[in-house]
Parts: sequence; C-alpha cells; structure tokens
Amino acid sequence: MAQPAAGQRHDPGRAPRRVTVLCDNESADPHCGCEWGLALAVDLGSAEEPREEDNGLWLWDTGQTDLFLKNATALGLDVGQARGLALSHGHFDHTGGLEALVAAGFSGSIHAHPSCACARFAEEPGGKPRRSIGPPTPLPAFIPAGPVTRLAPGLTLLTGIPRAPKNFQAVQGFSLDLEGALPDPVPDDAFLVLDSRHGPVVILGCCHSGLANSLTCLRERLGIRRVHAVLGGLHLFKAGLAALEETAQAIEEFAVQRLLAGHCTGPDRLAILKKRLPQCEVRPLAAGQTWEF
Repeated sequence: MAQPAAGQRHDPGRAPRRVTVLCDNESADPHCGCEWGLALAVDLGSAEEPREEDNGLWLWDTGQTDLFLKNATALGLDVGQARGLALSHGHFDHTGGLEALVAAGFSGSIHAHPSCACARFAEEPGGKPRRSIGPPTPLPAFIPAGPVTRLAPGLTLLTGIPRAPKNFQAVQGFSLDLEGALPDPVPDDAFLVLDSRHGPVVILGCCHSGLANSLTCLRERLGIRRVHAVLGGLHLFKAGLAALEETAQAIEEFAVQRLLAGHCTGPDRLAILKKRLPQCEVRPLAAGQTWEF
C-alpha cells in the first residue's frame, strides 16, 4: 500500500519487508472486520540469496477474538504457517485470539515477557467493579523474552522498558488484583525492531511505556539513533497535550519519517500529531492495509 518515501535509496540485495494489519479498531478493506484490538503480520521477505531462516511470516499480537484469522483469510494469508508469534503485552485485546490461532494449526514459537500471563484488571468509570483485562487462561506455553530477544534475522523484540520518572506512560487505572490495591505498571510492554532497507522500523503494541521511554530504550540497548518508521498503537486516546508534545519531540529526536498509528492512539490525537509534525508522514492504521518498507 504505502511506498518508500522519495529520495530513499533502494537496496537491491534485500527484499521489502511487509507489515499487514490483520486487526485494528478501523478497517480499510470491505472484506475485513474491525474490533478494539491489534494484530499484525510481519513478512521478512528474503535476501538476494535467501536462506530459510531469513524467510517467513511472524505475527505480532492476536487481537481480542478470532477476527484477525478471518481477516487474514480474506487477505490471502495463512497465519497458521507463521514461524512465530510475539506478544506486546498480556491484555485481552492483544492476546484474545491465541486459542483460535492454535486451533487453526499454528505450531510456531511464542515469545513474550514473563509477566505476560499474569491476571490483570482495570478500573471502570462511575464506581463500577473492576473488570478483568488479562490474557486467556491458561496462556499457551511461551518462551520468556529477555530485554533483547533476536527472533529472526532482522527482527528483534525489546521488553522490560525502563521508565524515566517524568516521562509519560499509559498505566493509570491498571492493577494486578480485583481490589485495585496492587498497581500494574505493565512491565511486559514490548516492541519490535524490524530492519528494513530504509532503516529501522519500530512496531508497537500499545506502547504503555510511552514512546519517549521506548525510543530511549532502543538507543541505549541497540545504539539506534534514527528510526525510519513507527507503527502501531501509542495509547494516547486519553492522554493530555503534554504527553502528545513529549511524543512529538521523541519523533523529532529520532528523525522518524513515517508514523503509522492506530488502535489505542485515538483519531483526534493522531490528527494533532499530524499537524504538529509536518515533516513526518502521519497516517492511520486500519485492518486490511499492507505497509512496505
């Protein structure tokens, strides 16, 4: 769908990486449904002289139902044959389709922060009882991810993201118990780094750590100071102007050329960022899209 920005060098030795949106709050394809959730398929393509480990499809989250599987079928993708799945964190709108994925024949590896399987709860407005927002129980067996986990050549998972005290993070109202006595800082929040011929692409789940913290973590752990694109959810839909400005400054600091945001970002917040960042291509995510890098 999206083409490389003008002036970027084409590397004939590396096939394009493709990210297909299997589930999002919105749909850009009449054959794809939408729900509050996120699921992506990352196609690593192949090198000019391909090796088996360089090829294949990886999944990033599973939405909250089996909708992402139905959308994948409509888009001609067999996600049951994916080499692996990485989970951005253990909330229902990112893990709810796991059981359906396994039932569809998926036998690849699953990678997540060790806390991904914890029970989670969120406060409700108006004094209503807290509701469960955790993953399916039991969660399928997964491989615990370390701070930096190389999933495949060109695809790396980062988790356990440090949080600067003054930086924005979207963890308000979350707890590890039904009574709300144990705050949940969402320590399992994670993101992917996809190498592309135009530079690193940061793929987010909900970015509960905040984008400034996440990109700082990227620089400190991998030495990356410039990012071609940021794609995924930013969890800004309830955030104030200070958080939006901090996010915009992080995008400028890392010279991000493309911001492709959806799910928990909030359409009105994305519109503010688009106006604030005239030098950056700012586009909304929607189910059915394929982005090429």
